[in-house]
Amino acid sequence: METDGSLSNLKIIDFTGELGPYAAKLYAGLGADVIHLEQITGDPLRNIGPFYKNIPNREGSLQFLYYNAGKRGVVLDLNNSAGREIFIELCKTADLLIESTTPGYLAGMGLSYDHLSGVNPKLVHTSITPFGQFGPYAEYPGSDLTCSALGGFLYLAGVDNDKPVRAPDNQAYRMAEAYAAVGSSIALLAAKKTGIGQFVDVSCMESAAMALENAAQYWDLEGVIRRGRGKESGAGTIHPCKDGFIVIVAIMGSNKVMWDPFVKWMEDEGVEDWKVLADDKWIDPGYRQTDEGYETFCRIFENYTMKHDKLYLYEQGQAHRVAVSPVSNGKDLLENPQLRYNNFWQTLHHDNLDGDITYAGAPYELEKINWRLGNPAPAFGQHTTEIIEELGYSENEIKAFAKGGIVHVAES
Repeated sequence: METDGSLSNLKIIDFTGELGPYAAKLYAGLGADVIHLEQITGDPLRNIGPFYKNIPNREGSLQFLYYNAGKRGVVLDLNNSAGREIFIELCKTADLLIESTTPGYLAGMGLSYDHLSGVNPKLVHTSITPFGQFGPYAEYPGSDLTCSALGGFLYLAGVDNDKPVRAPDNQAYRMAEAYAAVGSSIALLAAKKTGIGQFVDVSCMESAAMALENAAQYWDLEGVIRRGRGKESGAGTIHPCKDGFIVIVAIMGSNKVMWDPFVKWMEDEGVEDWKVLADDKWIDPGYRQTDEGYETFCRIFENYTMKHDKLYLYEQGQAHRVAVSPVSNGKDLLENPQLRYNNFWQTLHHDNLDGDITYAGAPYELEKINWRLGNPAPAFGQHTTEIIEELGYSENEIKAFAKGGIVHVAES
């Protein structure tokens, strides 16, 4: 850590695309010099929407802009020997390389970890792939969907015998990237202590499996296939209201001390048929899971919730010590008073888009390390000249590289 409370002494090469960019972004937010390396054909994430103002273009992918904010950008053709030499020079002075290429891709170009560590012994090389570098699945193609499915995450989200449910976006990728950032940090600490880096192998499938809490143990110890709780009245169920949905946890197991405040809330609000909920049979999970119990609960509770908005129900539930929470959408999050109080939302102006974009901030606040969003994500080849000059190449050499298609330099 530098004296200004940042990780600006760390140099990180981020050679990722649709998989991997969040891992390096976590370091960029803490001040590390993160260089996003793109092939001459461009990061495929640039072609994935949604796009700014719904206009598809290489500089307007909102996903690319979010995951690469705070980074610098360089564009190389690694299929060219001169491009590979520049890549090696980048790695010579780097602390960490994060990449998400298929197993064997870099080795096939003469850029394996063994080779790179030979020119920079302290280099930490982190690889994020669907199934890891070794094993019977290692060379299989994968996606977030296949990793979520094989890792168990897809099944866990379903209920009873319903088909599995996929969470939106690429959650298996994000899990792997978070674990990659943690594993890389541990390896960097070891490298600082010993002067020797190491290879960090991150599997999306394994990352998804690690996030399943105790699902595997349920089967191992009890022979039970664990899934979502589903239709157990008031035990994490979702219900409609006037302007959306709320989720309520009015009871867990046979915990009567949780259920009684809920019944009192219904009584205080004068809910029709609230006395039905006062019967002790509701304390039995078995009854709450029956069709009769669930349908009765929904009829009584939703007759009440449909008359009120999320905020009213949230505040009344909290006042009665009942765990009720709004199901927030994007608009709700932007207007959330808790997030606004903590200045969670950050806005950046993008000159090339002639507009402002609001970004999520950090989910943590550290006492001695300052988080920052940084500059907008790099335009294609924006910092190529700057970065290659730092390696000692001359202006004429860079112009020759650009003319030969070895690098791409953004027009100024």
